[in-house]
Amino acid sequence: MSKGMRKKIAVLLAAVMASAGLSACGGNTDAGSGGQDAEGKTETKTDEAKTDSEKEGSGEDITIRLLTRMSGADSGTKLKEEVLQEFQEKYPDITIQDESTNDSNSFTNQFKTDIASGNVADIIQWPGISIMKEYADTGVFLDLTDLIAETPDIKDNVDSTLLDMMELSSVGTEGTYALPINNQMEVFYYNKELFQKAGIEKAPETWDEFYDVCDKLKESGVTPWVVGASNAWRVVHIQTGLLYKMCGVEKAKELGGRKAKWTDEDVVETIAFIQDLADRGIFGEDYLGLDYETEKAMFVSGQTAMSFDGSWRIAELKDMEDNVGVFRMPYFTDREEFKDNDIAYPSQLELGGHLKDEPEKLKYVWELASMFASKETQQRYAYDCGNIPVRNDVELETDKMSPLLADLLTIKENDVKVWGSDAWAYDTVAVLEDIVGEAFIGALTGMTADEAAEQIQSRLEAAGSGQ
Repeated sequence: MSKGMRKKIAVLLAAVMASAGLSACGGNTDAGSGGQDAEGKTETKTDEAKTDSEKEGSGEDITIRLLTRMSGADSGTKLKEEVLQEFQEKYPDITIQDESTNDSNSFTNQFKTDIASGNVADIIQWPGISIMKEYADTGVFLDLTDLIAETPDIKDNVDSTLLDMMELSSVGTEGTYALPINNQMEVFYYNKELFQKAGIEKAPETWDEFYDVCDKLKESGVTPWVVGASNAWRVVHIQTGLLYKMCGVEKAKELGGRKAKWTDEDVVETIAFIQDLADRGIFGEDYLGLDYETEKAMFVSGQTAMSFDGSWRIAELKDMEDNVGVFRMPYFTDREEFKDNDIAYPSQLELGGHLKDEPEKLKYVWELASMFASKETQQRYAYDCGNIPVRNDVELETDKMSPLLADLLTIKENDVKVWGSDAWAYDTVAVLEDIVGEAFIGALTGMTADEAAEQIQSRLEAAGSGQ
């Protein structure tokens, strides 16, 4: 990056980030005169005056403010900075003000402070699906429907099912309010050596085959699948995967839109299925007292043969990746219509709703946001971060990536047709994840599946419809 490019990027290390020991690319600052103040923020204006005709189309006097989670040790930080540099080289007269932080509390506090002060960032990386509704309805986020339709590179190449996840009609708000920029999927990782020792010749595809695999593993003295259930989200993820294989992704949307209930028979069946897995001894004996870190350590050490986890796990398995294979959550032979439904965890960017009144600035902001979903950037997300591209036209060379990621991409290409996020993510009640997690742990410690489902539904209704 040239000296001139560095000077155009506003930098502020906010005190709250510093106290947390974070390395961030920017902080809370206003576009102003050049120079550096006591907080460490640096901004510059162009040194020479320009005519109006020269300013037109250059982006001069425009500041683009970002509030993302791509900061510090986050795997996307370096890639974000490269994208910003490329954009800055194209538009050297635009000031980029990056206030990203990888600390969730700092991020949320800054975001809500911005809303209260009427100074929402231009590009935001707000997590979650239907909890976007509140900010869509109040104009904090911009409806991207027309922008996507007018941008063939996005409309034609970004995975349509991921774009559908950003559309909020299921909760009563029309429009698409985010652009997916990277994706993770959830699969089973398995220890090839332990499978071989147990006489298992191939990874299971159906649940009947999965039970057979587990029986052989137990006979060989290995716990088939340890779950760190003291972190309730580990069980929540399993239930979501089961829901999609039993009922399809559309069921989660119906739950979020209150067209279905957690007490519906097919939803209760997913809870009962988890209970059955535990009763069969598949999770081992002490899983309720184990946390996620212990679960991961037991897989790495060979104390358990399988782990159901996201593709974010790939980097941690680098030292043993030659002995690790992957397979999708098994499907039910009597419900093959849902065989191609799988869990996705996309990360997305939202644009500030104020941009609807700033068409000239919006043009540049949308171009910058779209660069994160470009073919070139998506390729780098795969190579550099181990993420699954959100586009369908990205060509990748397997020798440049982890073999585990290569296997996941093969699965995605050949088998996955419909993506869905956590089942609770389609509801507007933000605390639903906690409600669901507590009920699932209850189902593993004495409650019936019906009682657990009733607890979720009653607490959800007490929390309000959110619509």
